Amino acid sequence: MKRVELHTHLEGSVTPARLVQLAGKYGQPGVPLQCLDEQGRQYRFHGFHGFLDLFKNVTQLLRRPEDYHLITLDLGRQLADDDVEYAEVIVSFGVMQVRQQDPLANQRAIWDAALQVAESHGVTLRFVPDAVRQFGRDAAMRAWEAAATCGRELGVVGFGLGGDETAGPAEDFADLCAEVRGEGLGLSLHAGEVTAMGPAGARSVRQAVEVCGATRIGHGLCAAADPLVMGLLAARGVFVELCPSSNVATGNLDDLARHPLRAFLEAGIPCCLNTDDRTLFGLDLRREYQEAAAVLGLTDSEAQLMQKQARQAAFHQD
Repeated sequence: MKRVELHTHLEGSVTPARLVQLAGKYGQPGVPLQCLDEQGRQYRFHGFHGFLDLFKNVTQLLRRPEDYHLITLDLGRQLADDDVEYAEVIVSFGVMQVRQQDPLANQRAIWDAALQVAESHGVTLRFVPDAVRQFGRDAAMRAWEAAATCGRELGVVGFGLGGDETAGPAEDFADLCAEVRGEGLGLSLHAGEVTAMGPAGARSVRQAVEVCGATRIGHGLCAAADPLVMGLLAARGVFVELCPSSNVATGNLDDLARHPLRAFLEAGIPCCLNTDDRTLFGLDLRREYQEAAAVLGLTDSEAQLMQKQARQAAFHQD
């Protein structure tokens, strides 16, 4: 079955081999030693904040438009091998700007690669630039302005908010979110990902929906602990981009069996499975669905429904 993925980070798809190549290019041999296991085949980190550090270390080697072009081609091959025919890919404009890069130049290179991926592999890529919560409101607005400048002509179909959810409430970015909606682009916010936030995690999801107007939520894990928030998501038809294995990898869940997938399905909340950061976590979408079936009891009909809902929730519609 050809699949749709709505929550995968471009920078989270950098392969170990590409990391080593970029480290050689920029004379930074210590980066792979810090990021990879002894065999140099897998990434290593500990806990959610350890993952954020890993993400920071990997992205320091993405310095020029041609680097982004190459990793987009790499992602296209990964998606084709994973039987993914359409993906909306998160790109961190916020990180680019902190590193004094031009998001427009990078996005042009990314879009050129996406056109090559479509021709070579039959995989359609569209992009959701995002801002980084902990960088603050002004930085987030600059990231949004860059995304708006790129527009649909360069494959931009939405905008998001990522980074450290514990660093600030979603409501701090309400004015930015209003601008995104006003431009007719999709809005997806990371919210409810960090279980250590307790009830504040569910409130974060509520804010993202009620205050910011998000029609899609990245992760949404903490919502399952609050029946009122689950009711809100169901009533408004807010789509949740679930990332079960990612949540285990970052330590937000002890094991996959604790993921509240069934709660979302039983509440009638539209959702699908995603890899989040596929190479940093060593994941693929095919396995996500297989493990959800084996561990969480996901049926074939439920998986098919999720994929149908994912196509309907995509920000890019032919």
